[in-house]
Amino acid sequence: MKASDPANPVEHTIQARCTTKRLADSPLPAHGDRALVEAVITAAGWAPFHRPSANVHRSELASIVPWRCYALDAPECRQLRDRLQAARDTSKIPQLLATATALIQVTWLPNPPKAPNEQLFDPTLDNMEHLAAASSAVQNMLLAATARGVPNYWSSGGALREPNVFAMLGIPAGEILLGAIFLFPTKTDVAESVPGKLRDLRGPIDSWAKWTTLSDFA
Repeated sequence: MKASDPANPVEHTIQARCTTKRLADSPLPAHGDRALVEAVITAAGWAPFHRPSANVHRSELASIVPWRCYALDAPECRQLRDRLQAARDTSKIPQLLATATALIQVTWLPNPPKAPNEQLFDPTLDNMEHLAAASSAVQNMLLAATARGVPNYWSSGGALREPNVFAMLGIPAGEILLGAIFLFPTKTDVAESVPGKLRDLRGPIDSWAKWTTLSDFA
């Protein structure tokens, strides 16, 4: 298969997107641009979705899309850092919050289970499509940030998916964190920059895609 054309503006942005973690033990000055963050979140709204979310999820935020975004500006990130440190969180999350210009908690909205069970969500086609749609929304946000030259990181969340953090941020318990999206300052001399580990290990296109033909079988 032929590789994509990096000269195409859209494909250039896709290829330029990369994981960038910025870490600091002491908090940086809490500066940020809310208009930029809102533009990044707006891009999420254009993701495709195949099914409306369940009515139970449509209270304060009433859209039918199967995802929700909860944004924290830089001062709120620093306050959350302080609270996690007070709770003796030893992960890298407080170091990320010390540098972030914004954090966007992106959740997806599973359909309520049909019967009580201990699973996080029912393994249904509807839920698979909700999760896929929310993932598309996250990718839109990462690309929108990249196109604006904003370093970004899609974290699985760690402590940010815990019930006490959900309660602090006013996130309903029935939602599931899909990603904690960190946006960082473009340049800083006092924070450590750490790239993603897997970017160069994905292999060439022919190692994960091929043209296929129909087979004859009974």
